[in-house]
Amino acid sequence: MRFILRTMLVILIAGITGLNAGEWKLTTELNLALTQNAYSDNWAGTELGNITWQANSNSTAEKQLSSLLLSKTSLMLAFGQTHQQYRDQLGDKRWGKPEKSTDKIDLESILLITTQSYFDPFISARWESQFLDLSQPETRLINPHKFTEAAGLARTFIKSDAQNLSARLGGALRQQVDIDRINIGGDKETVITNDGGVEFIGEYKQTLNTSVGLTSRLQLYQALFNSKSSEAGFGDDWKALDLNWQTTLSAKLWSVVTMSLYFELKYEKQEDTELQFKEIFGLGISYRLF
Repeated sequence: MRFILRTMLVILIAGITGLNAGEWKLTTELNLALTQNAYSDNWAGTELGNITWQANSNSTAEKQLSSLLLSKTSLMLAFGQTHQQYRDQLGDKRWGKPEKSTDKIDLESILLITTQSYFDPFISARWESQFLDLSQPETRLINPHKFTEAAGLARTFIKSDAQNLSARLGGALRQQVDIDRINIGGDKETVITNDGGVEFIGEYKQTLNTSVGLTSRLQLYQALFNSKSSEAGFGDDWKALDLNWQTTLSAKLWSVVTMSLYFELKYEKQEDTELQFKEIFGLGISYRLF
């Protein structure tokens, strides 16, 4: 945990010392999508009403702190719920409790040393979590936590107003923190797992025209050690390569009305031995603050 604080402190100090060095490039985009369907009580069919909503926020901040230091920070927030009808024992329609459909918090800061050479050294700190943790009998807020600190080399292959392609490779340390998890004995405990390895991240962004945009991020992580590997029954699943590939296609249909398609491929053998995928299609409103 000390390394987490040191890494974030370095990035914070670099930001403070560069407050007067040029302007921040800020972007913030808000999205809200809503779908709803309803049926009368005498509707000839088994269909039931439901309401699904999802809110997203994507923000970035970039600044050349000095001739040698470039700071990049991104924040992604997403939350959504589905409200589903059901029939009780008498056949009457009732609304069930809302079920969570989307939940994500992702904050990452990168500090690049811009040497004007083929590769630029970097350090980064990332925090991933969710708003509601429903894995335990009691709902927990902002839990669990995944911290990642990395250092290595980065390269920007394409950089223009319409297209950007970059990649970075380095060593990484990760901490998984699960707060107040109920153990076998029924007591609450905070479980911390540490691992370290090699991480690769490739990012691509393209503006196809004034109304269509594509972003894609590929993350590969190969763990080399794990703090719980010596525990009985822990297994060797942590040695497998982790993959996470996220792609978003968005299009502005009219004014603030937008369409978005989000697709994510994920493979973490410690969670599941099969490849996981998530797809979200949304039609709603979008507003760009910056």
